[in-house]
Amino acid sequence: MKNPKSNYIGEARRIRRNRLIINGIIAGSVLLIVGFIVFFSYIIGLKKKIDKKYPDTTTAGPPTLQSTSDTSEIEPDDSSTTAVTDTTPDPALTETTPDPNTSSEGDPTADPTGDTTEPAETTINLLPDDWGEREPVLFPEKYPLQTVTHAERDQSYSNLKHAVKKYIEEHSEARVGFYYINLSTSEAFGYNEVAPFVVGSSIDLPIVMMLYDDVKAGKISLQTAMAYSSAYAPGAAASGIAAGPEGKQYFLDQLAYIALRDGDAAAMNMIFERMGGLEEILPRLSEMTLAVDFATIQNYVDFRGTQQSGIYRSSAYDLASYAEMLYWRYMSYPNEYQDLIDALAEKGAGTGVGRYFPTGTLVLHRPGSNTDYCSESDVAIILSSEPVIICVTVEAATPEAAREIQSALGALVYNFISYCHT
Repeated sequence: MKNPKSNYIGEARRIRRNRLIINGIIAGSVLLIVGFIVFFSYIIGLKKKIDKKYPDTTTAGPPTLQSTSDTSEIEPDDSSTTAVTDTTPDPALTETTPDPNTSSEGDPTADPTGDTTEPAETTINLLPDDWGEREPVLFPEKYPLQTVTHAERDQSYSNLKHAVKKYIEEHSEARVGFYYINLSTSEAFGYNEVAPFVVGSSIDLPIVMMLYDDVKAGKISLQTAMAYSSAYAPGAAASGIAAGPEGKQYFLDQLAYIALRDGDAAAMNMIFERMGGLEEILPRLSEMTLAVDFATIQNYVDFRGTQQSGIYRSSAYDLASYAEMLYWRYMSYPNEYQDLIDALAEKGAGTGVGRYFPTGTLVLHRPGSNTDYCSESDVAIILSSEPVIICVTVEAATPEAAREIQSALGALVYNFISYCHT
């Protein structure tokens, strides 16, 4: 006979096991139901969002869109003081020119072919152009040693001085100022070097250099944008910027580059304004000047024998000194003054005092011209066998005659340098 206690224990274990199974089934069912409810609620909520975002077009009216031609909400651009860093075209900074084949009511002009194609519109971007990266102009790493003795060089240098004096005196029909600096030997001499001349855009060199001094000191950002207006180009002053649209914006470094490369009057006037005007610039320029103060009245007799008197004059000595300052600034801080070197180099060596130097010679020059005073000037840093600075200011009957004098005097310097390295 079986033990009744054993039967009882076995039955209890079966009952316990069945309860666990039933409880597991119930718990699983509850979880399944809850999960279904949550999923169903999510589907309903998602459908509501979709219906709200994409209403049925058969019952809803068309959406109202703001007209892209309405600029009443656009803030006016104060480009003279605000840096513009986004060059993406914007309706507020573009001009739209209607097609000439469109009537004043906006309907296409009658076409014999019956073509009713809508006329095209011309969009002018007034934001600063993206100039991209530019290959920098680099100075030679080293210069060749002279091949003549010091005594021979001294004699040749004396001959150069005599030749310059003789050439200028032979051209009595013109008034000439000359100055020469050798940046490696410290040779320097001139003839009529402190005589006052109207030097045109040659004076842009020291003023743009002052601008970059301010940039280096953290006073001005080159990424400041300014908008051109006709007020910056009065009269018949030479300007490529003036040929562009009113309101066209330029970054400050672009204005400086254009001013030095082209002698652009409008670009310089915009720079003047950004630097505080002539009342701020002229005292600073006077501090850099050693001979003829640009802001002081000068009295002299011109090439025709006529008495002249006025401000805004400079001299061959001062222009050469400004160029020497730029050279040593660049040698000490090449990254800060690289733009100036690039702009001056783009003028090339085909004219002015560097005309007769060999092809491939790096000539960094800023010429100037004033037809009212029959004046031509040119100041150049020339990196030939030796680094030199030559400045020639001339008053003559024609610009061509003046430039020929500049080229001839530059050739005398080249002959001297070439002799020392033959």
